[in-house]
Amino acid sequence: MSKMQWQVSWNVAWSSRRVRSGVSLVLVSLLGWLLTMAPAYAEEPQLGAEYRPLVQKVIDAAKARDPQALARQIKYPFKQEYPIPVIKNSSEMVDRFDEVFDDALLNSIASSRVGQDWQAMGWRGIMLGSGEVWLDFDGKVIGINHQTAQAAKRKAELVAKQKSDLYPGLREYKSPALMWQTEKFTIRIDELGDGRYRYASWAKGKALSDKPDLVLKNGTVRVEGTGGNHTYLFTSGPYRYECAVTVLGERGMPPGELVVYQNEVAIMHQPVIKVL
Repeated sequence: MSKMQWQVSWNVAWSSRRVRSGVSLVLVSLLGWLLTMAPAYAEEPQLGAEYRPLVQKVIDAAKARDPQALARQIKYPFKQEYPIPVIKNSSEMVDRFDEVFDDALLNSIASSRVGQDWQAMGWRGIMLGSGEVWLDFDGKVIGINHQTAQAAKRKAELVAKQKSDLYPGLREYKSPALMWQTEKFTIRIDELGDGRYRYASWAKGKALSDKPDLVLKNGTVRVEGTGGNHTYLFTSGPYRYECAVTVLGERGMPPGELVVYQNEVAIMHQPVIKVL
């Protein structure tokens, strides 16, 4: 007996005792109807039938431990954790396979159940579990929230290289968050620790080794849903700077946008042209 069936049965029994004390039979009839409907409700799949074969292809490729088959199930360019560069095509995915997939992730996908562990999340796509893997509605992998040992190693190497090229006053931080090019600015955000972030920007054309034109500290991050989209927020007097990062978005959307507010009125919008 499922948890729902047990609960409804208990309610029926409880209500029956109340009936003997003069309570209306209407409640008992309603609860009895719910009991008959419970099995169908409990077994209803979380993912529509039209998407199940697409998800199964990903599961089968993970079970086979087949890099080429999995590479064919990826949507490119495929974003990696900053500052690791994107993976541009399937042949590059095969070359960098261990950077994206490890035994833990492959086992998680391979052991998943199409109808129970995957679900459609509106326009954002199809999600495994609580967001470990995301697919679009063509069955292509568009996001993975998992870091392999190979990715962690490469990230550490790239961070060390970045620090050597950065303006000396900005070299102390816990982890880099992003680096963007907009129409007018080069923007860099770093995590300082304890939930604090630092914003630095240069006029377009300046080198990162130059002193930045603006530095803001004590920024925060606001996470939006389970898809990975998030926004970094910084304030300076009447001004608020928001850097909105789009991880999962509609086709054609830029990877992010800088919006500047003055006294809660937006005075500047700068979509991201390039992720550096």
